[in-house]
Amino acid sequence: MTIIGRCNFGKLAVAITMVIATLLSAGWAIAQTKRGSPIELAQADVSTAVRQDIVNEVRIAGSLTPIRRSTMTSRISSTIIGLPVQIGDVVKAGDLLVRFDTEALGSAVTARTAEMDALNAQIELAESVLERNTTLGERGAASEATRLSARANVLKLRAQLRSKQAEVADAERSLSYAELRAEFDGVIAARPVEQGQTVPLNTELMTIVELKRMEVEAGVPTSRIPLVRLKQLVELTVEGFPGRTFPGEVVRISPTAVAGSRAVRVFIAINNKDGLLRGGMFTTGILKIDDQEDVIALPPAAIRHDADGSFVLKVEGGVLRRQPVELGRSWSDRNLVQLSGVNEGDVIVTAPLPDLVPDTPVAIEGT
Repeated sequence: MTIIGRCNFGKLAVAITMVIATLLSAGWAIAQTKRGSPIELAQADVSTAVRQDIVNEVRIAGSLTPIRRSTMTSRISSTIIGLPVQIGDVVKAGDLLVRFDTEALGSAVTARTAEMDALNAQIELAESVLERNTTLGERGAASEATRLSARANVLKLRAQLRSKQAEVADAERSLSYAELRAEFDGVIAARPVEQGQTVPLNTELMTIVELKRMEVEAGVPTSRIPLVRLKQLVELTVEGFPGRTFPGEVVRISPTAVAGSRAVRVFIAINNKDGLLRGGMFTTGILKIDDQEDVIALPPAAIRHDADGSFVLKVEGGVLRRQPVELGRSWSDRNLVQLSGVNEGDVIVTAPLPDLVPDTPVAIEGT
């Protein structure tokens, strides 16, 4: 073969090789076009479903108030001659708190009693007259009118006696009010009067509180109040006790919302047997509501809807699969919705990517 022939043959071989390469490349491109290139998703676009315990929480704040308190007022008008307690004193049930001057009160009892004794003597005499007139009337020596007059006098005196007995009882009761004693174990919280002061009826004398159980009033949004139940637990923190929590529980729920707001008052009781807490202390806490255990929950952006219902896009074998789901509870503060139909470990598209559709090839960045 001549040199010219060998050169022509080499050129032909190169040309054939280029044609074959071009055809192969075109075939691969045609295949890729038919299949569609995978869409690459970032790690932030997907989430792996896991089972978890979710607690819906409502934050509360308020001031502590003793549950049991009593404000004592004067039931008589008199002068205070004894005031043995001061603000902050611890008292026991039955301890003397206030003593009033009893001279005038005792005199009133004596006078009313003497008047009652005088009426008893008059009644005794009137009954004797009635008895004599009755006997004389039977003998014809006294008229019926005389007997009736004597009987009316007896009845009138007896009525006056009952009235006087009531006055004696009132005077004795007023005398008993001369000493005020503690109704329960507690602490003196207020004492606006002083010894030697003359006070009129219904004057506020002092306030006694029991610190064994405290209470805080909190407002719960009306949207969440259906989830609040009696005896639900609350963890409270109190100013002055850093790093420490105090357990409480819901004891009362108001039947109406506070006027001008969308909140319902919830009352939370706290045991304070050690007496550390005081009325007026500011407290904050977390009211745990709607506890859900071992649930699968995803962001609302993961949920899609079509004519067949709700579904999510699950990444399976490099392709997006339509996975039907049923919706459960939602936690708006956590941006989560409970789902059934998704298994733990499923990789779900949770980013708001509305253009994604089922059966789309995908690849996840870094996998």
